[in-house]
Amino acid sequence: MKIPDCDRCTLYAHNPHLVCAVHPSGVETDKCLDFRPDPNAQIEEQWSPQGYSWYSDELIADRPSRYTPSEQLEILDTHPLFTGVCPQCRHEFNRDERIVHYDCPDCGWVDDSV
Repeated sequence: MKIPDCDRCTLYAHNPHLVCAVHPSGVETDKCLDFRPDPNAQIEEQWSPQGYSWYSDELIADRPSRYTPSEQLEILDTHPLFTGVCPQCRHEFNRDERIVHYDCPDCGWVDDSV
């Protein structure tokens, strides 16, 4: 079986009937122990259209964020999930317990991010 590394190997035969001189019918695994990188090999670029990204070998549409980049930074700087304190009264939340909603028991601040 021919693997993706074959195209970049100095031993690759570039022949439809023969994979390489060392492994004529290819290898049985996803890695070849005899792989030798070909310095002259053309590397195929995995480009993606705007709004899409590659994950493994799959092209997936990017999800639009409901927050602007500056709003995202503000959330990182102020939300109790990241800071451990209420953004209004500085009440410290217990970091040892799992909290779903960071509603402040002191000042009444309500976590409406969910």
